Amino acid sequence: MLKRKMLRDIKANFAQFFSIMLLSLIAMWCYTGFQANVIGGEKARKTFEDNAVFADGWIYGADFGEEQLKKISDINGIDKVQLRTEVLGKADEKYNTAEMYCYFQKNTDVTIPLTTEGEDFDPDDEEGLWLFSKFAETWGIHVGDKFTVHVMGLDIEKEVKGLIVTPEYEFACASTDTDTDFHNIGFAYLSQKVLPEEMRINNEMIFTCDDKALSYENDIAKALDDNYAYLADRNSIRGWYQLSDELAQHNSFSYIFSFVFVAIALLVIITTMKRMIAHQRTQIGTLNALGMKKGKILRHYLSYSFVLSLIGCLLGIILGIFTFGRLMVDMFSQFYTIPGWKPGFNYKSIIVAAILILICTGTSYFSCKQILRIHPSEALRPAAAKTAKPCIFEKLPFWNKLSFNARYNLRDISRSKMRAFMGVFGTCMGMMIMSLGLGAYDTLDYVRNWYFNDIQNYKYQVLLNDSCTPEQAEELKKETDGELVAMEAISIAAKDHPTSDGIITCRLAVTEGEQLYCVSDTELDTTPIPKGTVALTMKQAKKLGLSEGDNVYWKTTTGTKWNESKIGLISRHPNITGITMLREDYEKTDLTFRPVMLVSKNNCENAADKDYVSAVHSMDDLIAAFDKMMEIMDLLVYFMVIFSVLLIVIVLYNSGNLSFNEREKEFATLKVLGFKSGAIRKLLSTQNLWLSILGVIFGIPIGRAPLQAMMDSNGDAVDWPCYISPLSYLLAAIFVMTVSVLVSFLFSRRIKRIDMVEVLKGME
Repeated sequence: MLKRKMLRDIKANFAQFFSIMLLSLIAMWCYTGFQANVIGGEKARKTFEDNAVFADGWIYGADFGEEQLKKISDINGIDKVQLRTEVLGKADEKYNTAEMYCYFQKNTDVTIPLTTEGEDFDPDDEEGLWLFSKFAETWGIHVGDKFTVHVMGLDIEKEVKGLIVTPEYEFACASTDTDTDFHNIGFAYLSQKVLPEEMRINNEMIFTCDDKALSYENDIAKALDDNYAYLADRNSIRGWYQLSDELAQHNSFSYIFSFVFVAIALLVIITTMKRMIAHQRTQIGTLNALGMKKGKILRHYLSYSFVLSLIGCLLGIILGIFTFGRLMVDMFSQFYTIPGWKPGFNYKSIIVAAILILICTGTSYFSCKQILRIHPSEALRPAAAKTAKPCIFEKLPFWNKLSFNARYNLRDISRSKMRAFMGVFGTCMGMMIMSLGLGAYDTLDYVRNWYFNDIQNYKYQVLLNDSCTPEQAEELKKETDGELVAMEAISIAAKDHPTSDGIITCRLAVTEGEQLYCVSDTELDTTPIPKGTVALTMKQAKKLGLSEGDNVYWKTTTGTKWNESKIGLISRHPNITGITMLREDYEKTDLTFRPVMLVSKNNCENAADKDYVSAVHSMDDLIAAFDKMMEIMDLLVYFMVIFSVLLIVIVLYNSGNLSFNEREKEFATLKVLGFKSGAIRKLLSTQNLWLSILGVIFGIPIGRAPLQAMMDSNGDAVDWPCYISPLSYLLAAIFVMTVSVLVSFLFSRRIKRIDMVEVLKGME
């Protein structure tokens, strides 16, 4: 009997109950969709790294030998150790002179390159070269082709024996790019025997260990007598930590978006169940009087939310894994290299679904328990009409000057606070999500303009290869009236002789101060670097606790000396973190200025013919590559718009539906008094419009915070200041208000069909 009653009640209140199911579905869809990406990524990543025997620590130095290798191997807790030579080289011009990280090894004990096609890496094969699979696929390079790398002044041409991947390059991005473009970045593994004897200098030792790599620093320093540059762990390897930051971001999103829809679902449950139970007061009293226990009646009403939220959660889990989750994996697999990355699922989704169902059911309990406390004899009688009290708005000095429409709706809002709050909160969240989605576009354009018009104050970028001499660079500078720029990897710290946890691995940019390659301050205004000082990027300054006027310590990857420099400027850059300094100050540290590129406002296309030039890029080329990589933003905006539409429609329709049902007798009375359907619809639409306007106003200031949090969650290697234009706020507001008006029209036919006789009979 109660099951049939539940089905009849659901049919009679289909819109509200369908909303509960839909909101539960969307909440779990968002959660499992993001989690499917995270869980699947972490599972595939662990398998990948275990198979590759991925290193836990990296020791950088000038020249390591078997003696140092033995000393590190003897440290208790360190398992496998391997020597290797890492050098940054270039590919041929026909491959866009892409950055090519070359690894020369004589064994493969740690961080083994895994083969995707062809032969496995053989460190004794002097005729072969093993190439990054994503780079090869992008350029159409196949096993058996010849490939040349230009490194350390050598042109090494070898046969591609295999295509490989490695955990060190789960993420790969060229220094000149803002995001992944496999046209411009690659790596290759070769036998160390390929190099002349005098060039076989091991500048790295990589190792696996039982504990955190940095916990062995004292033992390593003692074993090597401090004769090494620095020790790094996985968190210092951008190819690894970038994906960690991305997965952490998606994990956060899974909870944030789910919370928004769950919060709306709870408001719908509260208002729906309270109204239905109050409406069925006499039925409850009758069931109670016939001997049905209150516990059974309570379970009956709790079953509404339980069954609907259960159905919604189950559908949400299925859809999340096979639609949104699959889409996320396919999308991010284009930017990250993880073999076997598939949507994943674990017990957490079941726990979250159970919690969501419990919350929805518990909310129904608090809505039901008050009516069940009433004695059956009282429940059989209709509830006493509430005493009409003056609402708070009636104290306004201009109350009597307001129209009937305004006074009527203000009184109704005062008497139905929860329903009004639901309308305001829902449209507020919809406004936030819409402005967040549109703001992603604005931020993209904002960063694009800042990066390509302000920081890069030039039209051409000339990349120089390793064979370029200082004299040739200076000659090219005169020909093009340009500026030379040097870049290299460095370590920075807040004090001399720092411990490993106080060291940050980043980049050093050396400019000539011509303001072609510029530096931005924290307000994003281009500012010259004061002579005798350096510019330190904002995120790294915060991490080290440094500010303008403090000293920062830095050293190159091949050096052992810590240099001290005064911070003259805290700077910001979208994708290059670290220190920028002037050439004259750099040369005072007894280091040799080796430019890697020249920038100029003049046409430099003729420079491509020079032997020491790797590539020439126009600003149009760089912008086109940036725009191509940022197409992922389109998908983000589509999701935001869809979520916003669903949220606003569900909230406003439910708010209007509840308002209509609660005031149906009032509307019938108004019809008897001569009010036309249009006037009554106006009463209903006015309140929806007011609540939407309030939601829009409250939603405007809260859209920027989650957008900035989303940008910051990409890690310290990315610094994108978020920006939402006034036009985006206006478009979001227009969109929300348009949906509000359209939802209001859904009640037009229902108002016309009000049966005044039947409704008024029910009042007797």
